[in-house]
Amino acid sequence: MAHRSRLTLHPVDDTALITAGSLHHVDILDIYRRALGPGVRADDWQVALARDEWPSVLVAPTGSGKTAAVTLGWAAHRLRCPDVTPRRLVWCLPMRTLVEQTAEGAREWFSKLAPLDEANRLPRPEDVHVLMGGVDANKWLEEPERPAVLVGTQDMLLSRALMRGYASSRALWPMGFALLHEDAQWVFDEVQLMGAGRATSAQLEAFRQAEADRVAQNGDPPGMPSRSLWISATLKPGWLGTVDHDAPTSTSVVKVDPVGEGGRLERLARATKRLHRSQVAPTSSKKKDVSSYIRQFASEVLDNHRPGLMTLAIVNRVDRAQALHDALRNEIKKRAESAPTLALVHSRFRPADRRREMEKATADTNRHGRIVVATQAIEAGVDISAAVLFTEIAPWSSMIQRFGRTNRYAELSDGADVHWIDLLGAADDGTASEKDAENLAKPYVADELRSAREHLAELADVAPAHLPAADDIEQAHRVIRRKDIDDLFDTDPDLTGFDVDVSAYVRDADDTDIRVFWRDLTVATDDPPRPRREELCAVSIGVAREWLNKLKPGKGRGSVFQRDPQWRRGRRAGNRKPPGEAESRPAGRIQTPAGWTPFRIPDQPWPGLVLLADRSVGGYLETAGFTGNPKNKPVPVVDAADSTEAPDGSDALAPSETDGHDEDRLSAIDVAVPLIDHLRHVAEEAEALCDALDVDPAVRAVVDRAARWHDLGKAHDVFQDTMRRGLGDRPHPGPLLAKTVKSSLRHKRAYFRHELASALAFLDHENWSREADLISYLIAAHHGKVRMNLRALPRESAPPKENDRAGARFARGIWEGDELPAFELEGDNERWEGGELRLSIMELGWDEITHESWTERTRDLLDRFGPFRLAWLETLLRVADWRASKKEEDGSYDAR
Repeated sequence: MAHRSRLTLHPVDDTALITAGSLHHVDILDIYRRALGPGVRADDWQVALARDEWPSVLVAPTGSGKTAAVTLGWAAHRLRCPDVTPRRLVWCLPMRTLVEQTAEGAREWFSKLAPLDEANRLPRPEDVHVLMGGVDANKWLEEPERPAVLVGTQDMLLSRALMRGYASSRALWPMGFALLHEDAQWVFDEVQLMGAGRATSAQLEAFRQAEADRVAQNGDPPGMPSRSLWISATLKPGWLGTVDHDAPTSTSVVKVDPVGEGGRLERLARATKRLHRSQVAPTSSKKKDVSSYIRQFASEVLDNHRPGLMTLAIVNRVDRAQALHDALRNEIKKRAESAPTLALVHSRFRPADRRREMEKATADTNRHGRIVVATQAIEAGVDISAAVLFTEIAPWSSMIQRFGRTNRYAELSDGADVHWIDLLGAADDGTASEKDAENLAKPYVADELRSAREHLAELADVAPAHLPAADDIEQAHRVIRRKDIDDLFDTDPDLTGFDVDVSAYVRDADDTDIRVFWRDLTVATDDPPRPRREELCAVSIGVAREWLNKLKPGKGRGSVFQRDPQWRRGRRAGNRKPPGEAESRPAGRIQTPAGWTPFRIPDQPWPGLVLLADRSVGGYLETAGFTGNPKNKPVPVVDAADSTEAPDGSDALAPSETDGHDEDRLSAIDVAVPLIDHLRHVAEEAEALCDALDVDPAVRAVVDRAARWHDLGKAHDVFQDTMRRGLGDRPHPGPLLAKTVKSSLRHKRAYFRHELASALAFLDHENWSREADLISYLIAAHHGKVRMNLRALPRESAPPKENDRAGARFARGIWEGDELPAFELEGDNERWEGGELRLSIMELGWDEITHESWTERTRDLLDRFGPFRLAWLETLLRVADWRASKKEEDGSYDAR
């Protein structure tokens, strides 16, 4: 049975009902029947999860249906008590191979549950979003009021939860941060594989609860609850104890005992899995010895393969998996008449290639069966069941997961066979060195493998009922603290252009990734190439460093590029000339892409970095994934002609915020919009969003006023000049414009940010009162580019000497003394009387006119509201602005 003192199990029958407020009654078993099929009957513990208060920890055996139980349990709570059940279910997974599988399952289930959802309390299939490396579709950021399921790797999710979203626009970091800490139910799956992310997940939960307690004590308006659930077959609650987070007590832990549960779960727990020690093993870590080991390994796999069934071979490193796959392929070619399907599964593929291999791994269409070569990417949650398993020895918790990929549903009456390979045998009997042992054990530690070997020596069968508990795991050496979160709230890079590295809090150092995509860069374009998800390949930091260091000057180095956040349209970039000028480089030569800059420090890639490489540098093979071999020239997924189209999710508004400081794509929408109309539209959208979210009246008033002032800075001459140029010969619709027609324009003054002008005007209007700090901050932050700091950018130039304000302060394209004309605002009959913009607020210390500095004001806001709530308020205004801009572009307001 499932054990927990606060979770009481009741007899299950077809009349077990949940009262869904005044809405209707929901039959828990009907939820399971609809989602999973009429022949599926929920277990007692699954029904309890859908009915009772949720635990903090769920320990359930492999194959017991944890993913469905948690997702459908959350759905039941959304139907029954939406006011206290978070809108967003966040599945945080350690492996990419789990993400798409989980997302597809959720889409199918919610499609079938739609008839039960009369009040729109559940997500629709389109509300299931994937965050898995690269430029994700940001639709989830646009609709915070909609129920949603977010499925992603811990790299993508935890980096966003730390305000440093990997492979995401810097401008979008605050929004992802807000929506993951407000109104979110986190689910951390396969906790034993999370590494450093495990402690981070616990610390973030502690910080959220501390903020909720503080808000309650102060009597402030509460936000929607957020909470965490950790699940695994091998989880020990003590693993979640950290400096700020107490280990969950027994009252908040559900442990499913498969033997005590009986029936289906007991059959799974006792399914036969005979254990054998393989006679194949490497004799040293030398290249020739590893090659010999791989050949022998391939032979043993083929000798033990059962025709018509599945054989799974799990190795600990991608390069060994690729080598084993090659060896098996060469041997299988000799057996054309009886050849099984051969698949390779690891995390270093581009998405389409990974899907192809996963389809081969899961398709039961070859009468000769299939052989799947895999890394750790297969060991957690992937829905496959092998008759024969070969596995290199790994830490015991990983071995338990690997055993779960065999005879998974007790479908083999004669049982499965599990062969384990002792990577350390030669070192331990003295025929190889301890250094060999360390090299062969990577990415694990040799002592972890020796501990697992002790367990294996005592077992003849590795069915779940016979397995000892998982070993204790090492606690994190570095733990995120609340002060670190406050520091990370500042999204500006330091003066050298670098950010705080959060990789130590996201995943163990050797397991962090960058992402690479390949294009034909011999064709120059005026618009920056934007990566699409289907062309991005994840590469571990160590492997990427080796690959980049192999690129010689003139023979690859200079053919790899990173984004240039301070790129200006029309500015020379490397060997490129401004648009309209003839290109002087010969045809066929690599061009520095617009918006990108050469990657000049090849030995120092950082987690989350996205690199654009010319295909000539090689490193990728469609059938093997990332190899680092220059001879492997990948075929670009995107044609040169389409290289600057928007990435996946281009129908969303969020990609418009992905450019550098110098662009404002929301202001060129193919239609001219008067400023007064745009301010009114944004205020209307803000009001509607606050209604949908049932926002507290005091908060609503702040967001509404910020909306009415947010774009006043567009009245600035620099901005209006751009708007007029964008009209071309078209008639001018009003005295001041917020939107123009022609895109691909730039302001004549570099890095001009209209939102800073708006914030300065509002503060002046309020006599620089500290009571105006929150609204002025929301105004400044509504594009995510002016937030905690107010300083000039590294490439920004001072006003020219011939200007009468030479030597004046300057920041983000605003010069001390700039004039902003008078403007009548709608709403409470407010009026900006016009006047000069002052920048003394950017200086630290006290000023007689502007009083406290911008830095002091924003730090005080962070202290008063906390990072989670402050980012949430930013998000409300930004979403309202996006929606208004989209409707203006579509003509929705004109049609009213």
